[in-house]
Amino acid sequence: MATTVRKLLCLGKFRREDRLALAEAGRLAAFDAEFADAGRESIKLLDTHGADAVTVDDSDSARDLCLDARARLQHAQIPILSIRQDLDDLSFADVFSWGGDDALELGETHPLVARLRALPATPPAPPGHGRGAALIVDGDRARRTVLGRVLRNAGYSIDFAVDPEEARARVKQHGPKLVVASSDVGGSPVTLLEAARADGSAATWIVTCPPKDLSASRAQIEALGNATVTDGFAPAENVVFLVNELERGGAQDKRSSRRLLYGTTVAFRGAGRDHDDHGFSYNVSLGGLYVRTLAPPEDDVVWIELRPPRCERRIRLEGRIVWRRKFGPSGAATVPPGFGVALLDASKRDLQAWQEGYSAFATVLGFPA
Repeated sequence: MATTVRKLLCLGKFRREDRLALAEAGRLAAFDAEFADAGRESIKLLDTHGADAVTVDDSDSARDLCLDARARLQHAQIPILSIRQDLDDLSFADVFSWGGDDALELGETHPLVARLRALPATPPAPPGHGRGAALIVDGDRARRTVLGRVLRNAGYSIDFAVDPEEARARVKQHGPKLVVASSDVGGSPVTLLEAARADGSAATWIVTCPPKDLSASRAQIEALGNATVTDGFAPAENVVFLVNELERGGAQDKRSSRRLLYGTTVAFRGAGRDHDDHGFSYNVSLGGLYVRTLAPPEDDVVWIELRPPRCERRIRLEGRIVWRRKFGPSGAATVPPGFGVALLDASKRDLQAWQEGYSAFATVLGFPA
C-alpha cells in the first residue's frame, strides 16, 4: 500500500544546508517540505494551502505568524515546531508563550523525524466542550490567544473579557465554570473574586501574576475557596494542571509526594541509545516527573538529565516510562503531549540532589515534603 505523503510547511529564513536537512527529515517521515518566508503573507499561504505540520525559525515574524494561526480555529490543531540555534529553558518558555508545541535545534535531523512520525495519521478532530465554559480575563492578546487554545483543547468553550467590569458582567450573565484572570487588567484580583463570590459564582478561579507577587497573593486568593494563583510568565498549560488539582481537592492519586509544577530543559534517551533528545519538564514529584515533547521515546526505560529544582548542577537519572500522551486535544487529558517517568535508579550523589532539590522547592511553595 502506498504511503500517504503529508505537507510540512517550513517558514522562516533558513540557510541552504538547514533547508536540505529539513527537507530530508520531512522525506524520512513521509512529509513533503515546502518553504516560505515567515512574513504576513504566510498566514494566507496556510489559509489556502494548509499543512499537516509547520516548522518556524526563531524570528519575531515567525512568533507573530504563530499567534495569528492560533487565533484561527482552523489552524489551532496544526502542530508548530520551532527550529532554534540553541535550546535552553528560555527558548522552550518562549516557544510555549506564543503557541508553539515543541522546540528543537537546527541541524539535527532525527528529532524532527521522530516528532513528525509521532503525529496522528489524520488531523485531530476539533475539541469538544464537555468541561463547560471558561472565561479568560486578560488585556494581552498573546496570552488570551495561547491560553484560549490550551483551554479549548482541554475541553472548555471560551469567552473573553479585558477589564474587571466586563469580567464581572460576564460571570454574572454566563456563569462560567472556570475563570482565569490576569492580575494586570486593573483593580485587585481579590476584589474581583470577592465580587464574583458575592454574586453567587462558584467557578474555579485561577489568578495569573508576576512571580514576585505569588506569595503575597496566594493566601488572599486561596482563602476565598476553589481558587489559586500561578506565575503569569509560565506556560499556559500550567493553568490546566492547577484546575485539575483544585477539582480533585488536592488528592495525590496514591503518590507519596505532591506533584509540583517545574519547568526546565530535559535531555532524554532510551536506555542504551546513542543520542539525547530534548524536552521540557512539566511537573515533578519525589518519585518521578513528566516531560513535555511531541516525541515520547518508544523504549520502556529511559535515561534523563536535568537540573533539579533549587540546584545549580545537572544530574542523570534512570526511569521507567509509565505513560505517554501524543499530540492532539483531549478533554480528559491532564498534561500536554509527552511522557511520565517513574524513577528507578541514579548515583547516590544525583539521587540525593534530586531529593534535596524537590524538598527545598516544595517548602518554598508552602508544601513541606
